[in-house]
Formats: sequence, structure tokens, C-alpha cells
Amino acid sequence: MNMVERFFRDITVYLRDGSFASVGELERSITTFMALRNAQPTRYVWNAKGEEILNKIQRAREALEAVQEK
Repeated sequence: MNMVERFFRDITVYLRDGSFASVGELERSITTFMALRNAQPTRYVWNAKGEEILNKIQRAREALEAVQEK
């Protein structure tokens, strides 16, 4: 799961438990979530190697070409 997906998963879980009577309430809840999240930031450590990424891209291209040829 990439960082964007993780962020939206986390905020969805946070907001799902709430009930909002107005857009303003929802905005305040999102602002609170961001403040809590940013109070203790964590560093993302990239583990993938460039060669692995390029190989994955090549496999995806080959699969796409195979589908397009049919």
C-alpha cells in the first residue's frame, strides 16, 4: 500500500466513527486529524530498489501489450 492509500485509509477510519451535522464539523474533524497526525510525524523509509521497480514496470508493460494484441 503506498503512502497516499495509507493516508486515506487512516483518515477514513478516523472519520467513519463520527457523525457530522454540517460541513464545518467535518472540516474541524479533518483539521483535528491532521493536527494529531502531524504532532508525531514518522519518516517513510523507501525499501524498494530501482532495479526491482524497473523490472516490475517492464512486466506490467508486457502484460498490457499482451492484452492489447488479443
